[in-house]
Amino acid sequence: MNVKTVGYKHLVILLVFSACASKPVLYPNKKFEAVGPDLAQKDTEACMKKADKFLKSPKAKKMLKSGGAGALLGGVVGGVAGIFSGNIAGGAAQGAAMGGAGGAVAGALSPDELKQRYVNQCLRKKGYQVLGWE
Repeated sequence: MNVKTVGYKHLVILLVFSACASKPVLYPNKKFEAVGPDLAQKDTEACMKKADKFLKSPKAKKMLKSGGAGALLGGVVGGVAGIFSGNIAGGAAQGAAMGGAGGAVAGALSPDELKQRYVNQCLRKKGYQVLGWE
């Protein structure tokens, strides 16, 4: 076995695990500090259950097949960009518009990606900040 083969295998393993992320990692912001890790975990589990239920809905199935996924992604990316510029709503709206156009060309999201985005939004509405997934 040569070095290139080992490198590619590690890359594939890394991509598989990153695509199948299991739970969000929360930033210890004011909300997290106020409620503590136990309640934050319960809130996370509740959002994940809602996401699982949503994934079974006709709307989610349609999103998984359409460019609407691009709008969702664009809204998330735009919202994150808005955090740094101070205009979260404006950034999310611009990102959704651009993402919708790009999403129609790029294709659909995977169920794992849609679930992550649903959970991220659910937790954001509760006042948490998601750093990433592990």
